[in-house]
This record gives sequence, C-alpha cells and structure tokens, in this order.
Amino acid sequence: MRVIFILSFILYSCENITSNDLDNNEIIIDNVEDYFSYSLSNQVAFYFFNNVLINNIQIDSTDWIAAFKNDLCVGSQKWTCGSNSCEIPIYGEYSLNEGTQGYMLPGELPSFKIYDASENIYYAAVPSNNIPWQDGIFPIIDSLISE
Repeated sequence: MRVIFILSFILYSCENITSNDLDNNEIIIDNVEDYFSYSLSNQVAFYFFNNVLINNIQIDSTDWIAAFKNDLCVGSQKWTCGSNSCEIPIYGEYSLNEGTQGYMLPGELPSFKIYDASENIYYAAVPSNNIPWQDGIFPIIDSLISE
C-alpha cells in the first residue's frame, strides 16, 4: 500500500492528497513545490489578485497561491510581489505538450488553494469574482479568500 501511495504521489504531484479527518478545507502535505508543480504551456492567462486572505489576514511573502482544474495543478506563484497586487499564471491545455493534458480549456473556472508557510497548511480559497479561463486574458480580481 505504501508503494502505491509513493508512486501515485511521484507520478501525480499536483493531485489533491488529503486526509478525511481534516476540517475547514485544510490540506496537509509535506512539500509545496511538489504539490504546486505544473507544466508550462503556450496557452496562459494571468489572474491578478489585489488581496489574498486567510481568516481575514493578508498572506505574506513566504506563502503561495495555486490554481487547479479539478485536482490538477495548472499554475502557482509564491506571493513575493512588492505591491498588494500579484499575478498567478494559469495554463491551458496545449496539444503539442502532453504534460498539459487536462489543463484549462476556454470557459472553464479554475479553483484556488493557498499555502500558509507559517502553519504548513493548504487552504481551499474562493475568488471574489469567478472569471472563466481564456488564453491571453489578464483579469484583476479584488480578493482570494479562505476562512
């Protein structure tokens, strides 16, 4: 059983690995770079967020945000922006790159997760506006919130 879990984690590093006992949409995983890894695509949208909050507190430069399509990570960014607004690239499916199979398609809505580095916890997050994905867009969204 342990071998299957390790192989699944290595082969599908962006898949949602959770515990059934977790409350408040919390996810506990050891390595943010693995969980939030993704393949590059020539199909990309940059979603800008003015505020990213966990329990009404702004995240800091050690924290991360990521976009998902179902359980597949399609983009992430460490929150290292000097200003309040920061972007996250969200990649779409590109037929010439097998690594992007299952990525965003026009009109689909990405879901989001926030990694709180100080607590080593992943939170499901909700944007203030749901903007359907489209290649080449640059939407500005007021907030991404987890409570």
